[in-house]
Amino acid sequence: MGLLTQYTATEIASRPEDAAALRDVLSAMGSVDGSLDDTERRVIEAFFRTVPQLRDHASAAPPRANREVILRELGKLADERLRRQCFVLAVELAIASDGVNEAEERYLESLKATLRIDDAFAVGTFRVMACKYARAAE
Repeated sequence: MGLLTQYTATEIASRPEDAAALRDVLSAMGSVDGSLDDTERRVIEAFFRTVPQLRDHASAAPPRANREVILRELGKLADERLRRQCFVLAVELAIASDGVNEAEERYLESLKATLRIDDAFAVGTFRVMACKYARAAE
């Protein structure tokens, strides 16, 4: 069994409550700097087409609007895989447009603490997303 298979072999449970947590993260991250630009909107739309929980439960309850309430609720998540998934999607959304701004950086730090994400996982996530969204030197 290869490394990729080892990490992807387990079936992801597609539950409405998981979709709600992911939608909340996207709502908070998308609005933390006061605007949702076209690139962020396209990334969110892509998540809803490709992330199993969002694809399967797109019409479940709307996301909460208050970022502090969202953090409090996310702090209750027990499933490590879901906590990590929330963090990865938040990082990708923050980086996808024109890089991470100060408001997004602060919220990602709060999210990291709330979701109990260890430094090694956070750094790995940042590195992978930075490579994915790297821009050529001008």
